[in-house]
Amino acid sequence: MTTRDIEQRFWRSPLVPWIEWRSTAHSSQAYKLHQHPQFSIGAIIDGETVTCCSGREYHLYQGEMVLIAPREAHSCNPAGNRSRSYHMLYLDEAWCLQQLGFAPGEHLHCTQTVLRSPSFFTAFMHIISLMEDSRTEALQEAVRALLVSLPGLQTAEKPAEFCNHMQTTLLADIQQPPSLDCLAQRYTLRKETLIRQFKLATGLTPAAWVNNARVEFAKAQLRAGNEIADVGYESGFADQSHFHRTFVSFTSSTPRQYAQGRSISDNK
Repeated sequence: MTTRDIEQRFWRSPLVPWIEWRSTAHSSQAYKLHQHPQFSIGAIIDGETVTCCSGREYHLYQGEMVLIAPREAHSCNPAGNRSRSYHMLYLDEAWCLQQLGFAPGEHLHCTQTVLRSPSFFTAFMHIISLMEDSRTEALQEAVRALLVSLPGLQTAEKPAEFCNHMQTTLLADIQQPPSLDCLAQRYTLRKETLIRQFKLATGLTPAAWVNNARVEFAKAQLRAGNEIADVGYESGFADQSHFHRTFVSFTSSTPRQYAQGRSISDNK
């Protein structure tokens, strides 16, 4: 089964811009190690998922949940190429910090990755039902109630200044970021040392991080309704085939599937 044949839904709404919902059914597609700027909460509906996060591997089964901090490199792949079904909620980090009473600009961190609790799973599925029924008026309180009850959420130290500066440099021109040779010269480091230090801080090599950043940029453009062909070019991909392959490898969905995700307000 190809990615485009998998049943996937992406739901979002201007009424609740701090949340996005993804639902994927009976998929054996795998992801590359990746990260995203949102705090994410996942729930396994059927099958088994192998999650790699913070250098550890976790096996999740039906009724179990995973918590992934913003910018945490991770993958959530099927076990033994068998299909699994799951829901993912992506929550804006700034919104989460506000609900949790943390200072703006802090970095959210999870000390617990896996939840094996029927009560948390029931609360999560209640949130999904609210979105399915377009009950946006009740959604914020339900999500907030789940968020503040989750164990192990705290703030973390910010990345080293070198890493922050290098990420800013790479993002300054997403279409043509500086080469590793140029960066190594700028930071007076051997190229191998630069790659090692960057991966230690982010979980990704600079090349993988740039591709991940391009995909996140593309997702924002697609959410805004921009044309797929234009988005691929603006995101820095050589051609549409390169854009499609990279997008699928990091998201396990096609750009078109992601772009066609309807707002939950469309069902009202």
